[in-house]
Amino acid sequence: MLSDAIKHIYVHIPFCDGKCSYCGFYSEIKTDSDTADYLFCLENEMGITFGDVPQREPETIYFGGGTPSILNVSQLAALLEIVHRSVSNRKTKEWTIEANPGTLPPEKIRILKDAGVNRVSIGVQSFDDNILKQIGRRHSSADVFATIDLLRNNGIYNIGIDLIASLPNVGNAMWRLTLEKTIALRPEHVSVYALTLEYGTALERLVAAGNVSTSCDDSQLKALRFAEQLLNTAGYERYETSNYALPGYACRHNLAYWRGSDYFGFGPGASSRAALERWTNKADTKTYCEALNRHTTPPREKELLTAQEDSIERLMFGFRLAEGVDLGEFDASPELVSKWKAALERMAYDGLVEHRDGRWFTTMRGRDIADHIAEEML
Repeated sequence: MLSDAIKHIYVHIPFCDGKCSYCGFYSEIKTDSDTADYLFCLENEMGITFGDVPQREPETIYFGGGTPSILNVSQLAALLEIVHRSVSNRKTKEWTIEANPGTLPPEKIRILKDAGVNRVSIGVQSFDDNILKQIGRRHSSADVFATIDLLRNNGIYNIGIDLIASLPNVGNAMWRLTLEKTIALRPEHVSVYALTLEYGTALERLVAAGNVSTSCDDSQLKALRFAEQLLNTAGYERYETSNYALPGYACRHNLAYWRGSDYFGFGPGASSRAALERWTNKADTKTYCEALNRHTTPPREKELLTAQEDSIERLMFGFRLAEGVDLGEFDASPELVSKWKAALERMAYDGLVEHRDGRWFTTMRGRDIADHIAEEML
């Protein structure tokens, strides 16, 4: 059941201009005809989903992908108009678009800013041009510096940079240089993701064939800890397992996910949650558009959680956050809370979590093995 207010909106743009070797996310190569049809269907899905919802004044809007920034100027303007026809951004505090370096000329930046977009998340991954080519990126390190200059010169000052730790052929010296160049740019937000081998990707096939080797767990852990050390020293707070921000610049949209807020996602592969209901659209643009061209709901998987399942989900996400968790905030049975406390006390003895002022927090060691903590709590 939809609530009477929409606070967080995610809009998926499933198009890219190529495929990175490590990427396991759903995407398709962009064509102008497909994009035009897709935008029409996107507006239809918003209309069907919102129905008679009276309060459409989201606090956050997020354009993800894919690569939303590869839309041309007219397509980007059409996307922004669709959102403005569907919701009001009068109360929107944060409106993000994901972008690749080199895909945001001044004209695009100006229409984004005029529409209300105030945050850009840039997929940098590495500052070494050879590494970028090896992983299938289509930008250069020079594009990163140019894009950030353009954003700031055109009035967008909340900028995030995404990096991947332990890419193949990236040693300690290159990783240090990557972090130092990031810090020198002084973005407001930095995401540092551990490289994962996703099934079916080009990188996974190369590793399976023995043509590429990846770092061991210990080396990856050292790279992540080194990133934390340098970013903390530079004034960035690690507010979530993979995310750092200067004070006041934590991503509001992603915090809404991790805190268990309701959100509504639009597009193939997009997920939504409303109270105890969850649904995820099938990750296929063709079937998505076939349904919405008929003004019917796109194919999707649905589930209805129990209150206890919802509490467990919120607890797991809570341990990813630096703010920790208070067990009293969860709608769980006394028996389940008792089991949680016993598990936490065992992990506290092992130095993975600690208890302060009524809340449980992961330690530095615990943050490194967040998945293990989740398994213990389950």
